[in-house]
Amino acid sequence: MASLAEVRSALKETLKAAISGLNVYSEVSDVQQVPAVVVIPAAPSTSGLACNFNGAFGRGMDEWTLDLFVLVGRTEGALAQQKLDQYVTGKGSKSIREVLFQNADLGLTDGTDAHAEGIRLYGGFFESAGVPHVGAVLRITVRTPSN
Repeated sequence: MASLAEVRSALKETLKAAISGLNVYSEVSDVQQVPAVVVIPAAPSTSGLACNFNGAFGRGMDEWTLDLFVLVGRTEGALAQQKLDQYVTGKGSKSIREVLFQNADLGLTDGTDAHAEGIRLYGGFFESAGVPHVGAVLRITVRTPSN
């Protein structure tokens, strides 16, 4: 079973290895360079839980719902949006969704499976250290065996 810390670390390593120049952080306040992804547990709308411990047969798996805050620099609006699109689209060399599809196990050998669910807050404005960013939140689900 992968812990939350292990899942976050595996996501970081998987994304950084697959997408050149992408920075991955644990907290929005830590963002120092963009493009960046921030991995944060999120409550899904269906169960209200960031992690469901009641997977198959009671203790069969943990199901984490995570939000990936995808941030790019807000220079010219159209350019920022073009950069953002590369990370949130379904296919391409910078597509986070494609990276997860191609590396669903996140490099973990315990049966972990990750996949993208959808996007929310596209074009939202975020800020760190007084620097404005434009971004989107990519919702993912990570299932990991709990035994």
